[in-house]
Amino acid sequence: MSSTDAADLEPVPAEAGDSPGNGNDDASSDDIGNGNGRRIRKGERSRMRILDAAARLLSCRGYAATTLTDIAAAAEMQAGSLYYHFDSKDAIVEEVLSVGIDHARSAIDAALEALGPEARGSDRLAEAIVAYVNCIVAESNFTVANIRCFNESPPQTRESLAVPLREFANLWVGLLTEGQADGSLRAGANAKVLARIMISGLNSLASWYRPGGELRLEDLARQFADMVLDGLHPPD
Repeated sequence: MSSTDAADLEPVPAEAGDSPGNGNDDASSDDIGNGNGRRIRKGERSRMRILDAAARLLSCRGYAATTLTDIAAAAEMQAGSLYYHFDSKDAIVEEVLSVGIDHARSAIDAALEALGPEARGSDRLAEAIVAYVNCIVAESNFTVANIRCFNESPPQTRESLAVPLREFANLWVGLLTEGQADGSLRAGANAKVLARIMISGLNSLASWYRPGGELRLEDLARQFADMVLDGLHPPD
């Protein structure tokens, strides 16, 4: 997710449990089971394959270097078949980026829910950071695609995603404000500016961190959270 300004913050940026998209099934679709009692139509399954393939490519190559032909090949489909589900490459990209926001938001919401409503603001912020790091590095090609491709995408795509991106940015502003209000984070700092800096730093992980190195993902996530909290620790 790129950097944002909600109300004031400009757009910045988001696990995939159910299908990333919805609808637009082709006419030949039949129902099939997905193992948990829900019926998935063949058209929906094909749509999911397209989005998964596009997310993988966009997260690695970026917007300009990913073509419809590439996406079709990665999805093991004919290029013309993509038009049963999407009008254009940009329609696929917009859906992928939207799902990326959803994945990030869902990961953070789940972490906050597990922590419980009585947790201090600083603890909620730390868990949100850890959840977002995991989403970027280990869980969602869709979120990485959002981070990498948002600024490259067409103006219409950026405009369509402006509201959910502002909401995502405001989530971080709210966490910082909560911590300042309960005294667990230093008061006086501008929460909107802090959110912008923090999101930009977290998003940069998509470009330089590679799993399997000497720094484990768990340690990376906690170190980032600790650095933020150390910098925002209230004075004694």
